[in-house]
Amino acid sequence: MIKRIAAVFLFVAIAEGVSFADVIHLKSGASVECMIKVETDDAVVVTVSIGEMTYPRDLIESVSKAGDEENTKLKKKWEDQKKQREAEQEQQRKLAAEQEKSAPPKAPEKKETAKEKPQEQNPPAEKPKEEKPLKSVDTINFYDKFTYRYAVRLPPNYNMKTKYPVLFCFDPGANGDDAAKRFAYAADKLNWIIVGSLDAHNGPWPPIKRAQEAMLKDIPKRFSVDEKRFYAAGLSGGARMSFCIARNHPDQFKGVIACGAGLDDAKEGVIRNVAVYLCVGKNDSNLGEMQELYKKLDIAHVKAYKNEFEGGHEWPSSEIISQALDWMTKQ
Repeated sequence: MIKRIAAVFLFVAIAEGVSFADVIHLKSGASVECMIKVETDDAVVVTVSIGEMTYPRDLIESVSKAGDEENTKLKKKWEDQKKQREAEQEQQRKLAAEQEKSAPPKAPEKKETAKEKPQEQNPPAEKPKEEKPLKSVDTINFYDKFTYRYAVRLPPNYNMKTKYPVLFCFDPGANGDDAAKRFAYAADKLNWIIVGSLDAHNGPWPPIKRAQEAMLKDIPKRFSVDEKRFYAAGLSGGARMSFCIARNHPDQFKGVIACGAGLDDAKEGVIRNVAVYLCVGKNDSNLGEMQELYKKLDIAHVKAYKNEFEGGHEWPSSEIISQALDWMTKQ
């Protein structure tokens, strides 16, 4: 069998109507828009937007081939999409830099008194080191009554015959690619797939839940995943979305990493049998809510850990994110 050429990312577009490129139709029901490079009796090697992948024949239902002109158009489309993503990322970096300059100074740190006892059972995270640059992700577009999008990053040695855990990331502004990038280093070490919703954002629950259900339906068709080892992570409203998807699928989700906000529905209470890692800035206005939630989780005997870091209403450092994922693997 042809050795799979290393490729970390995958871009797949579900074609509506007639396809204008080579297409591999998988037995799972997904379709891979690509350019076929090599075919053997055992596998098909294809070029996707930013890399090459090998699909074993036993996973393929059929193959549709296009002409050179159509494949040239596909290659140009990928190049245009890459330029657009780079422009959007540059705009986000500039916006983040402007917000950092205009942000008010942080409040002075409160000193812990002798009477206060830390609530964490594990040792606190190490002092954050210099942040690593965010790793790249790619974007999946698919149709399920509506058009949906999510960012995805595959493990470095991804192959279709291994079942991988999946971390679902949510951001209050539907900036799922940024959320996924923040977990990339830690997830790469654990061989986890990361996905980040580009549709679910703060607002009414029905469209959020529709986007979540669409992702849950699409991802197992498209990638090789362990459907009993799903996890969710989010910041602020994204944290509440993480609790929501875990609450609706407790048999699939094993843990939630909630940053800066708590439960999706306080009336429903905590989710049993789902481990929870809470992280919140000491200057976050939701600090009290997170402390109260930790107490509720402890009373309910839910496996939980709380990390209060130096900062405000923001994502924690990459070191804390690594600690959170490591903690999840041990639960």
